[in-house]
Amino acid sequence: MAPIDWAIVAAYLAAALGVGIFFARRAGRSTNEFFLSGRNLPWWLAGTSMVATSFASDTPLVVTGWVRKAGISFNWIWWSFAIGGMFSVFCLSRLWRRAEVVTDVELAELRYDGRSAAVLRAARGAYMALPVNCITLAWVIVAMVKLMGVLLGVHPVAAVVICIALTLIYAVLSGFWGVVVTDLLQFVLAMTGSVALCVVAVARVGGLAALAERSVSASTLGERLTEFFPRLSGGGAPAGQSFWAGPVFAFGVFVFVQWWANKNADGGGVVVQRMAAARDERHSLLATLWFNVANYALRPWPWILVALASVVLLPDADGEKAYPLMMKSLAGPGLMGVMVASFLGAFMSTVDTHLNLSSAYLVNDVYRRFLRPGASERHYVLVSRIASVGFMLAAGGIALAWQSISGLFTFLLAFTSGFGIVLIGRWFWWRINAWSELSAMIASGCIASALYALKSFVWPKQLANLTGQGILVLTVAGSTAVWVTVTFLTRPVGREKLAAFYRKVRPYGAWGPVAAAGEARRRGELWRMLLGWLAGTVMVLAGTFAIGKLLLGAHRQAGAYLAAAVAGAALVAVELRRQSRSPAP
Repeated sequence: MAPIDWAIVAAYLAAALGVGIFFARRAGRSTNEFFLSGRNLPWWLAGTSMVATSFASDTPLVVTGWVRKAGISFNWIWWSFAIGGMFSVFCLSRLWRRAEVVTDVELAELRYDGRSAAVLRAARGAYMALPVNCITLAWVIVAMVKLMGVLLGVHPVAAVVICIALTLIYAVLSGFWGVVVTDLLQFVLAMTGSVALCVVAVARVGGLAALAERSVSASTLGERLTEFFPRLSGGGAPAGQSFWAGPVFAFGVFVFVQWWANKNADGGGVVVQRMAAARDERHSLLATLWFNVANYALRPWPWILVALASVVLLPDADGEKAYPLMMKSLAGPGLMGVMVASFLGAFMSTVDTHLNLSSAYLVNDVYRRFLRPGASERHYVLVSRIASVGFMLAAGGIALAWQSISGLFTFLLAFTSGFGIVLIGRWFWWRINAWSELSAMIASGCIASALYALKSFVWPKQLANLTGQGILVLTVAGSTAVWVTVTFLTRPVGREKLAAFYRKVRPYGAWGPVAAAGEARRRGELWRMLLGWLAGTVMVLAGTFAIGKLLLGAHRQAGAYLAAAVAGAALVAVELRRQSRSPAP
């Protein structure tokens, strides 16, 4: 780090702190301002905030590790979420905005009735705030610890303390206003840094024309390194590896199970918070659409190209440390400052969001609802700020105990993988009740934890081939059996509650007993939503692959993917135009 690098980092930190101070008074007015920015965000700001939040300091490191270990095709572990993301765009984004909730957990008492709804809201609020968001914060901190250890030689404990102090100052002050405004700055800075490093890394290996050839030659994976899909035969798995531990099985789980089974199947807390904060239904939909396009089609390729270059330049490096090692070896004065500032920005944009969201769960869905109703708005904002400090300290402790980013990520996927289908189903099927959701949540957490414990401590040799994807499938199967059984053994939600929910949100699907007379027309609208979902998925994934093939020199394949992406985009444009002309119910 040269003096100019420190100056760049200091300028960024000063800007973030300035935003925190500027919005502190406004954020302190009410929980509506502190958690939702007054429900007045334009689509471009809300959508960019979604992208920035999902781009954390862990992301380039873990993507680099995946590419080096299993090839580009292993990115389907998160590319598959584009399928669910586009489902949220066309089928759920407007419904979430109509619901007018503060958090996704609050929907429990809007959709269900009685004591079971209250129990579910309290349980899910604590569940999302404590284990889920604390684990998410922990893996982001682990990534920052690794980065600072490689670049600056900082001890892990000191790194965690620094990370906590940097983020808490402005996140606690400014609430959601500070989150979304700094997210815009942080996204631009983070993308600038990743693209700049990519340009330098590709130039070092001889340009794009040489990148694919040299990386394939240097990798033990051979041609599998640069393939976008796992091979169905002829080398789909390394010698001696069973099908259940191989890439084909993993790919099948990613594409056909994972996206609808996880906790973010109907949007997830981070995205729902921004949907709820959008100005109206149209801004909610456009924000979510922009997020999915930028997140999957535009964002990943600078990291993937750096990962391929690292195979050539740093063949013996630790997978998750290869990215910061590339920074250390390639970035000169000025660029190093931009890179470090961009990682700080990526780190802070994710941490501030999860701190704010965790506080929203705890205060809005537990403290305010059950422990201290009727207090002043300023009191709830103060409690939210105190809760943010507690969540950050807890996440720091987890980060010190668990040093694998990918390990935390795959564990959380399995831990929360059993109830995604219930979260989707509650919008489309009247029969699902609070006990369905609660039993699915408990079953998924217990089954996943038990399987990980058996694999790690009881039968490590016998279960050596039980991968994270295998645990996910077993968790989904067990949890589904539990919640379906519970659903039919418990009474349905009362007719008056269902009718009130239907009138407010106007959901699609099987609402026969409570639907209004215009149900036939709404079935037709559901099919149009599903067509938009399919077209949007093709647009995003084909666009992602078109960019990748073009960068890797496969121009004919790039043209085919581009044609598919354009066709999908045309259908999406038609659907958006139709929706803009249709009045909201």
